[in-house]
Amino acid sequence: MSHLHCFANGCLRWDQHHQVEFYSEQVEVVFSALYTTVKQIGEMASAVQNLDVTKHLDETWLHYLRSAATEAEWRRSEYVPTVEQYMTEAVTSFGMGPIILTSLYLVQQKLENHIIKDPEYNELLKLMGTCGRLLNDTQGFERESSDGKANIISLRVLHSEGSMSIEAAQEAIQESIASCRRDLLRLVVREERVVPRPCKDVFWRFCKTAHLFYCHTDGFSSPKEMLCTMNAIFREPLKLQTTSPLAVQSQK
Repeated sequence: MSHLHCFANGCLRWDQHHQVEFYSEQVEVVFSALYTTVKQIGEMASAVQNLDVTKHLDETWLHYLRSAATEAEWRRSEYVPTVEQYMTEAVTSFGMGPIILTSLYLVQQKLENHIIKDPEYNELLKLMGTCGRLLNDTQGFERESSDGKANIISLRVLHSEGSMSIEAAQEAIQESIASCRRDLLRLVVREERVVPRPCKDVFWRFCKTAHLFYCHTDGFSSPKEMLCTMNAIFREPLKLQTTSPLAVQSQK
């Protein structure tokens, strides 16, 4: 059993994880850290919601881990998925499910259970996850190809049976990213239906963050790529643009 499968097995048992025989001490330590963190966040979110929401947080993490385990099994067995199979798991394994839900529970004071089970919520999550995954795959294509990991670009080329080049696949993915972004924005600004506007705004902000991370390279995995941006946000003083009186006078 792989480290990831053992980790996922522990998550399957969750509150009974003490009955699981972990693959190694490292796996047990990582699982314990995740379990403790999710429980702590669940307590905080439950206090905000005035309702126990830890179970749904647990389910969302488990959904993510199942997809990650599936991808790990593909790689171990050298199985080549179809584009559709890959995207089904890859959108989930991008990890926006638990991140978004945690944020929403802490932003929206009363996030009713029917809201997060509504098709509108699922569509927002799917578009955000798809956009993020495609951005990630675009910047990680060369590295993941050398590591033997499935990637949307390599799969599009492979399954085209020679009719699509890498450049053409990259261009097609860029068009898909733009389409997802438009569709997501359309849902966000649409007249409020089930998902409250403050919640929709969170999806849009995460989308913009993903574009920031992946606009030039894989800023998420790079230890230095985002350093200037982080310093600009947290450490550097605001730079206000000023216009001299003479310049104002000359414009009149």
